[in-house]
Amino acid sequence: MRSPRFPICLLILLLSCQAVLAGGGKPAVSGIVTDSYGHPLAGVLVSVKGQKTATVSGEDGAFHIDAGPGSTLTFQHPRFDFTQVRVGAANVVVRLNERFLTTQQSPGRAAEKADTVELPASASGKIDVLYGQTSSESFLGSISTIGAHEVGETPAPSILYALPGRLAGLDVNQTAGFSSFSTSALTSQNIFLGTFVPNNNSGAGPTDNSEFNVTLRGHGESMGQNPIAIVDGVQRELYSIDPRTIESISILKDPLSNLFLGQNSSRGALIITTRQPQSGPTHLDITAESGAQTSLGLPVPLPAYQYAYLLNEALLNDGKPVAYTQADFNAYRNHTDPYGHPDVNWYNTIIRKNPLLSRINLNASGGSNVARYVINVSYMDQQGMFVTSPANPYNTNLDLQRYIIDSKIDVNVNKNFEVRLQLFGRLQDGNQPGGSNGNASPAAGGGVPSILAGLLSTPNNAYPVYNPDGSFGGNQYYTQNLMAEVVGSGYEQSHLHDVLTNLDLKYKLDQVTKGLWVEGSGNVSVESQTLINRSLQTQVYQMKGTAGVDTTYLGFGKSVAQSNLYSQTAWARYRYFRLAAGYDRTFGDNGISAEIMADQKRTLLNYDLPSQLTNFNGKVAYNYKQKYFVEGAASVSGYNRYAPGHQYGFFYAGGLGWDVTKEPFFQRLFPWVDHFKMRATYGLTGNANVDYYGYYIWREHYQNVAGTYAIGSSYSSGQVNAWAEDGTNNSQVLPNSNATWEKADKFDGGVDLSFLHNTLLFTGDYYHERYFDVMQQRGDNIALIGISYPNENIGKDLYQGAEVSLTYQNHVGNVNYFATGNASVQQTKVLYMQEQYEQNAWNVRTGRPVGQLFGYIVNGLYQTGQAAATGPSIPGYTPKAGDLRYADLNGDGIINQFDEAPLGKGRPLIYYGLTLGFSVLGIECSALFQGVTNREEYEANPYIYEGFIAQNNQYSQAYQQVLGRWIPENAAVATSPRLTAGGNNYNYSPNNVYSSYFLHNGDFWRLKTLSVGYNLPYRVLRRAKIGGIKIFGSAQNLFTHEAFKGIDPEVSLPNYPLQRVLNLGINLKF
Repeated sequence: MRSPRFPICLLILLLSCQAVLAGGGKPAVSGIVTDSYGHPLAGVLVSVKGQKTATVSGEDGAFHIDAGPGSTLTFQHPRFDFTQVRVGAANVVVRLNERFLTTQQSPGRAAEKADTVELPASASGKIDVLYGQTSSESFLGSISTIGAHEVGETPAPSILYALPGRLAGLDVNQTAGFSSFSTSALTSQNIFLGTFVPNNNSGAGPTDNSEFNVTLRGHGESMGQNPIAIVDGVQRELYSIDPRTIESISILKDPLSNLFLGQNSSRGALIITTRQPQSGPTHLDITAESGAQTSLGLPVPLPAYQYAYLLNEALLNDGKPVAYTQADFNAYRNHTDPYGHPDVNWYNTIIRKNPLLSRINLNASGGSNVARYVINVSYMDQQGMFVTSPANPYNTNLDLQRYIIDSKIDVNVNKNFEVRLQLFGRLQDGNQPGGSNGNASPAAGGGVPSILAGLLSTPNNAYPVYNPDGSFGGNQYYTQNLMAEVVGSGYEQSHLHDVLTNLDLKYKLDQVTKGLWVEGSGNVSVESQTLINRSLQTQVYQMKGTAGVDTTYLGFGKSVAQSNLYSQTAWARYRYFRLAAGYDRTFGDNGISAEIMADQKRTLLNYDLPSQLTNFNGKVAYNYKQKYFVEGAASVSGYNRYAPGHQYGFFYAGGLGWDVTKEPFFQRLFPWVDHFKMRATYGLTGNANVDYYGYYIWREHYQNVAGTYAIGSSYSSGQVNAWAEDGTNNSQVLPNSNATWEKADKFDGGVDLSFLHNTLLFTGDYYHERYFDVMQQRGDNIALIGISYPNENIGKDLYQGAEVSLTYQNHVGNVNYFATGNASVQQTKVLYMQEQYEQNAWNVRTGRPVGQLFGYIVNGLYQTGQAAATGPSIPGYTPKAGDLRYADLNGDGIINQFDEAPLGKGRPLIYYGLTLGFSVLGIECSALFQGVTNREEYEANPYIYEGFIAQNNQYSQAYQQVLGRWIPENAAVATSPRLTAGGNNYNYSPNNVYSSYFLHNGDFWRLKTLSVGYNLPYRVLRRAKIGGIKIFGSAQNLFTHEAFKGIDPEVSLPNYPLQRVLNLGINLKF
């Protein structure tokens, strides 16, 4: 019999459950958080929205949290987008997508409510510096950094395309739209017959950058001061690598950070870090993409009838008979005689529409705490802009194909000993049409430069593309046909082979004393570039008579059989080793670190003697409570290209820092400020750019002059040089045995700030750099001795400016958004240059900006012949109405060197960039705008602005710019001088100097990069065991706004034009 107590107990139990439910008890929710590969992600803050309940995911990505049905969970991690998910089941799986920006940032305002949970730290708390990493908290220098997404989203063949507008202080100016390769053979009789190497022919080895000028704070390649590139700890200019292999790129700008570069410490360092080995499950990343290219900034040629009409006008202005009749105008306008009166738009004829740029990248990484690896394989194919012919069994288009394999492995031999090994290999194959080479042998080729020069200068009416019989058109004046140069001149192939190996060893000596370590590094790389020349030349023909009736063809030029030549065009071997020992330890509130290092870089280029830079460095740093910081460094550096006894120099730098936010008073007064750090560095740095000015300039150099034979050889008619008149060896330039490195006193002061729970970040820097012992030639040299004077260390220059970076990154629900911008103001001044005594203040260069243009000031155009006849003149030329009116500054009635004055306003340059973006529900979008203001641009290309340049007893093409020429009817609105035929030196190159008339406002901004992508939902991919699929589109150079219209503000013709790229791709993660 059941006990009477049973119903009572059951009733009490039911009532208790009801009370619990009514009181809001919450069941536990479990789940797993994964990264974008679908692998478990540790350290994710998981919290219940609107409550303080929170937890952190474990190593297996799992989490457990009390949350009722319908609650919203939020997921936050410094490296991933904020995500919130509504609870619909007891078990959830959440995938987080990586942030676009790599800015270190705390979880944000929601973290305030999770005060019982220890929040995850920043992504690493480390920043890349010379040959390693350091704590961002103790770093005292000036640095700008971008991450993988900012670089990888750029649809381009080189990482340099991703840098404009990204890094404060770094200006990356594009000068060409396609990589070029050398076609000049190294081997010649001069090398093997013992001829002295000319002082202006120091070996220029293989280059990895033919498309950009890279300058830091106003210093660039024009002065031999472009930043030192360091790729994964190796001093090599490896720019031509896949942007998707990049982990981060940083630019170091201050003297302390760069001091270990010794005699190159003035130049700054571009730190490029590719993907590194990481422990964990295997990550497999595959990206395939392809984009269509479009040439930008091409000039608009005049059609044949306008060309003929305006050429007649130019001839009449010169007092010459006209070249064309009304019948000619009618034939050109109506296209009734395409062979006798051709009208060929060569830009539309030989330029291909939308050539492709394709890339494939595969990356695999993983490992354990003992051994980790990463392997990257990439392929790139960039097609050129020229048309091809199906009749050719070979490719004649410009083309660049690249294959790279890069592997790294890190092994912890034991808890103290780590070994890192890198093996890198690259094959790069270039192709271009044979082209022409002027008056040289056609078999020598000429390639793309000759075609682009011909494209700019050849008139639309010069000759037809093809004759009725299919032969190439031409005549006695034009013996080479542009189409024949593109598709009928054979081809040239360049093959670059590059191998690099790098070994790093590090041993912790904690058993000796805690914090002590030693490290060694060594790398060797060899690069070789060869050329196969299979160019040819095709004869051209001019049709006489009526097509198909009484046709005859006259041949011009000559046919040359296809060559088959092989040569080496560049060769280089780089060797580097580094030995270092350091100590890093904290004693209570006191932190001490020290390092000593010795390194040596040896470079052998082509047939030069090797160059060798050796550094002995040391530094000591101290901090108190990670609040007050002091650091000092010194370097003894030597370069063997200076004279014995003048090769070594001493350099030093120091820095101070104060983390104000760790002061109790500051926390009380400004609780909304998360971080406020002040820092300053000062140092004496060097720039060993002696090779830029000559090859061993401290030694006497001689040059064979002819009618003689080379030193060290016997006489042979085959060895006689036929390009001079006597039989002597002449000195080329006076030696400078006292040549030394350029030096700089540098100061950099900055602040780092963050607000609103690290959602708003600010960095500002001011720099003041005084350069002295700058290489220059004396201005008061005289020519009596008959040879050139050397460059000497006599100049002084000042570079100063400011840089700011501002980033805001936050979210509204699942909408993550960001804006990051930077700007730099650069001002320069010549403090001293040795120049002749100048009676007129406007002639003096000292005190002006570095690189200041000087020339004639133009006060408009002469409007009447009488005004032109009575105005100041240039000897040998009588101006007319419509010519430029030059200012006679000294009032002597003659325009000469005493009337040269500084051109332009000389205002500080301002470079800027702005990146905007958002992500929501798997959709991503980002855009980069970059530009410059206060820029002045000198544009006086005679083929574009003047037209009708004399060539081949004919006149070159004219472009739409000449439509604004001066004529009496539009004198008030004319934009260029009157037309002349054959070249007007008075207006366009008076006395071979500049004029203010052609100095224009060079301001511009571009929508440089736009990227849109969609990540497929993880729930769709999970069953297929795919971590992620992203479908994306991207564009480069999508829009440009320039103050001076008609040409591209960066790429000047006849360089290969800037390319717009519209790109589509897919990314798979496993």
